[in-house]
This record gives sequence, C-alpha cells and structure tokens, in this order.
Amino acid sequence: MKKRTYILFILLITIGLRVNAENEIWNLGKCMEYALAQNIDMQKGLIVIEESQINTKQARAQWQPSLSFSTSHSINNSPWVPEGKENTSYNGNYSIGAGWTVFNGFKRKYNIKQQELQEEIANTDIKEIEEDLKVAVLSDYIQVLYAIENLKSKKNSMEVAEAEYSRSKELYEAGAISKSDFSQIEAQYVKEKYQLVVAENDLANAKLNLKLLLRLDPSTEFDVFAPEISSETILAQIPDKNTIYENALNSRPDIKNAELNEQMSELKIKSAKAGYYPSINLNAGISSGHNSISDLNFGNQMKQNFGENVGLSLNYSILDNRNRKSEVEKAKLNQQTISLQTEQIKDNLKKTIESAYNDAIAAQLSYVASYSSEKSAEESFNLTKEKFDLGIKNPFEMLNEKNTLLNAQQQTLQAKYTALLNIQVLNIYQGLPITIEQ
Repeated sequence: MKKRTYILFILLITIGLRVNAENEIWNLGKCMEYALAQNIDMQKGLIVIEESQINTKQARAQWQPSLSFSTSHSINNSPWVPEGKENTSYNGNYSIGAGWTVFNGFKRKYNIKQQELQEEIANTDIKEIEEDLKVAVLSDYIQVLYAIENLKSKKNSMEVAEAEYSRSKELYEAGAISKSDFSQIEAQYVKEKYQLVVAENDLANAKLNLKLLLRLDPSTEFDVFAPEISSETILAQIPDKNTIYENALNSRPDIKNAELNEQMSELKIKSAKAGYYPSINLNAGISSGHNSISDLNFGNQMKQNFGENVGLSLNYSILDNRNRKSEVEKAKLNQQTISLQTEQIKDNLKKTIESAYNDAIAAQLSYVASYSSEKSAEESFNLTKEKFDLGIKNPFEMLNEKNTLLNAQQQTLQAKYTALLNIQVLNIYQGLPITIEQ
C-alpha cells in the first residue's frame, strides 16, 4: 500500500512538472527531481521492488497450511442392465483436504530470508540507479553552465572586436591605417563572429542533451539557472583519497548491494544443504458422496458415505543421482564468484575515485595557473590596445595579445568546470549533498 502511495505521489509530481516544464528556469535540484520522476529505469525499479515484496509475502505464507475443496459429478449409463433397474445413474463426491509441511530441512526459513534480502537488493538497486542518474544530470547540467559562460565570454569578446572593427574601419577610410592593418582586424572580427555562432550552437546542443536526459520534448523551451561559481567553491579543500574511499564504502549503494549478494550466496549454501534433511508432511481430509440409484435419500447417503482421514508422511531420498551434493558444490562456487565480484566492484570504485580525485586536483591547479595567466594577459592586452589606439602598436601586436587573452580565458573556463564537476562527483560518491548553487 505504501509503495502504491509512493508511485501515485511520483505520478502527481510528474504531471505537475510537465505542466510547468516550459518557460521555467531550472536549477540543478529541479532537473534531478524531474529526471528521477521520468526515468524509465527508476520506474522499472519501483515495479521490481513491489514484485519482491509480493515474493516475500508468498515465502512467509509457506508456513501456513494449505486447504482445498474438490467435488466431482458424473452420469453413468449402462444400456444392458436387467429389466426393472435404472440404466442411468448420477454420482456426486465431495471432499475437503488440508496439508501442512511440518519440516523440510529449514528450506522455508532460508527461502524467507532470501526473499527479504532480495527485497533489500531491489531497494538498493533503485538507489544505485538514482546515484548514476544524479551523476549524469550533474555532468550535463555543468556542461550547460560551461556553455552559458563560454557564450557570455564570446559575446563580450565580440563586442570588443566589433568596436575595434568599427574604429579601424573609420581610421582606414580616413587613411590613418593601411589596408593590410585593417584586413587583419577585419579577419579577427569575422573569426570571433564565427566563434560566437559556434558557442551558441554548443549551448543549444548542451541544453538538448540535458532535455533528452530529462525525457523532455526537444522542442520544449526552458532556461537553466546559472549560479555564480566562486573561486572558493572551485578551490574547496578536497579530502584525501583514502578518506573519500572509506566514506564511499559506507554510502555507495553498489557496495551495499555487493554485501547483500554475499549474504544471499551464504543462504543459498544453507538452502542447498537442507536437501540432506528429510521432509515431514501432515495431511487430513473429509469426504462424502451420493448416488441417484441408491435406496437411501441424499441426506442419509451423505451421512453414510462420510469419511475422515489424517496422515503423517516422511520422505527422505537415499540416492538422488548426486543432485544434493551438486547443488551444494554449485552454491559454494557461486559464493566464490560473488566474493570476487565484490572485490572487483571495490577495485572499480577505488579507480573511479582515484581518477576523479586526480582530475579535481589537476583542475584546481590548472584553474589557479590559468586564472593568473588570464589576469596577466588581460592587463597586457589592455596596455597594448591603448598603445594601438595611440598608433604606437600595430594590429598584429594587438591581435596577438588578444588571442593570448582568449586562450587564457578558455583554459580558465575549462579548468573551472572540470574542477567543479569532479568535486561534486566525489561528494556524490561520499553521500554528501551537491553544493553548486550559491
């Protein structure tokens, strides 16, 4: 019931999100909320959870006795009976039977525990899907932020290039500069105009990727909230790798899932060994019947034919063609496989954290260096431009300084968002909240 209520709640959220999808500024939290509500793997995971709950209830119900009712009716025709006797008769039989497994080598007990573990695994699986989806949304969202800031930078650069072009055109027409000098400035202006178009296209593609991940219609118009990313956020202190790894071991759903599968493999061994025990079953029943050619009436027939039975049976397979031993051996091999898979998952997690950590540290160092280079290049460009306006510097020198500045800005931007992404990924792996927005 709780699961149905949760699913209904998700559907209501989904409907509300669809209604307000257009013309809305989406922040990261909104994107993740919508993605979780729309993602097909998440929806399938909820179904698996509900199915596992049903299986658990079914396993627990095996402790209860079974009760059944049966009845059979037949018409018999004997055309060659002696004269004076009925050649057609009607028979009716009724029975109620009950059975209960008294003992089956603890198989019921282990089956219940396995189903309960399977239910936990289903819940952990959906958490793993959620974590992976968060990383995917975070990556696409940050790519949009990068594209937004890159476009902003290109627009600013374009404004400067346009002013330079207009000023140079006036000077060229007045005969103050040569055609060669004007051509260089014009070529730079066309180049930056093209780069602006590329930046606009990059932003459109980044938004499209995010919309597809959110399962929005590509034609849906929506704006992404672009917070101010401070240097403090980019240069936030990152815990050492071992600390991150230990935190991830305690919070990652895939690690929890691996541990649950190890417990499951142990239960499978116990369940296989239970085959060496005998099974004891208790059964009881009542029955009666009637026949149309009897001299007794229906009631007397039912009373006379009434019977009761109760029985206890013990079954034990002495020779089973090695089935039980094989089941135990295969269960033990499965446990070894699961144990190796757990180690592999931990190794992969360590490699992922190592890579994200190294990328984050490198991006932070790159950000510091490129930011310093950008400020130096900006100052150098401003001085050169002043001298160019005074006729002291030629266009080549001015444009060279400008390209140096643009390259420095691009490197700073790339380092900034690379660091931001990897820092947030490390936070997700540790189960920490995402802290992009100020």
